[in-house]
Amino acid sequence: MRTVRTSLRRGSLLLAGALPLAALAALQPATASASAPAGAAGRGGPQRPPMQLRMESYNTCGHGCLPTKEACEATIGRDCATKLEPWADRRAAKVADDIAATRADVVATQEIGNNATPAQPGVDVESFRAPLTKAMKARGYAEAPADYAGTRHPQYGYPLKSGAGRFTYYDARRFSHLDEHGKALPHDLLWLPDSTEIYGKTMTWNTLRERSTGARFVVVDMHLEFRANGATDPNGWTKNWDEVRYADARRTAEYLTRDNPATRRLPVVFAGDFNSGSKADGASAYDAFADVGFADAYELAAPQHRTGAEYASFNGGKIPMPSGEKIDHVFVKAGTPVRQWTLVPQTTAQSGEARDLLRSDHNLMHTTVLLERVTR
Repeated sequence: MRTVRTSLRRGSLLLAGALPLAALAALQPATASASAPAGAAGRGGPQRPPMQLRMESYNTCGHGCLPTKEACEATIGRDCATKLEPWADRRAAKVADDIAATRADVVATQEIGNNATPAQPGVDVESFRAPLTKAMKARGYAEAPADYAGTRHPQYGYPLKSGAGRFTYYDARRFSHLDEHGKALPHDLLWLPDSTEIYGKTMTWNTLRERSTGARFVVVDMHLEFRANGATDPNGWTKNWDEVRYADARRTAEYLTRDNPATRRLPVVFAGDFNSGSKADGASAYDAFADVGFADAYELAAPQHRTGAEYASFNGGKIPMPSGEKIDHVFVKAGTPVRQWTLVPQTTAQSGEARDLLRSDHNLMHTTVLLERVTR
């Protein structure tokens, strides 16, 4: 189990460090420090009704589900498990249609390209981000900042060449990533030291403002390690990757809810592809968030308010859609009211070709939560 040691350089944050279990337990954040009481405008402020937020997570497989074996090998250095139609031609717009159809307020997306490496020059963020951002803008959404370009590791100084591709979009009519004076609200990258990426892996977080009330909240877009325990990664590391998922999730949650002055008093929502549905102690993202007072929105929703729970969130390009484990999650502070949780299958067809029926190898998931309104 890990705790947090922070190091800031060149505008990005490195999350790292380790302490014995007993010392780590003593550092768990007090619930009261994370936010004001539900419905409050801030410390000592007048009571306000909570903010209803439809939060969504969607791993789009933008650069990971290319149309041919040749395109896969040229772009990501290996064959793709699932082959879909070209991203920029039509698929990005269909992903935007999926999001708009659910009336999402905010969506955390993953696998929207990556930063190129010498061995994989085709995996560049911009060629995948641009068509999705254009399609989202046409549907009334704006892109929250994700400062991948030019960023360097805050400790070692090497450029980010992988681990990009997580972008958050929001309903531009209702929210903004700017304050009332047009200045960008706090946001950053989180560098995760135990990931498999040779050149670094990151998460993104953004502060958003509700235009009508000035209320602020934080959205964290996450994509944890995908390898199974005992696998060896490109660095030559062989690890218990469940423990890595726990460590990366916990250090991210502790930093944003306890250690970061810009976010620790605001409601924080963590969304993304956690690559595991496990609840194992010390070896799962689920347990990491539970240790800091957060819960899965699925668990907080009443059973009668869950839709699509029979489906797995990772469909793997299989038709009909498989049932089983949920690896895509939204985590909110324990006790947060959750009105509904919905997993939307990519298709209800019982047969057919993935290329014709799917936009991703993941199913979109959304949940409606009630957040306290905090203005500062």
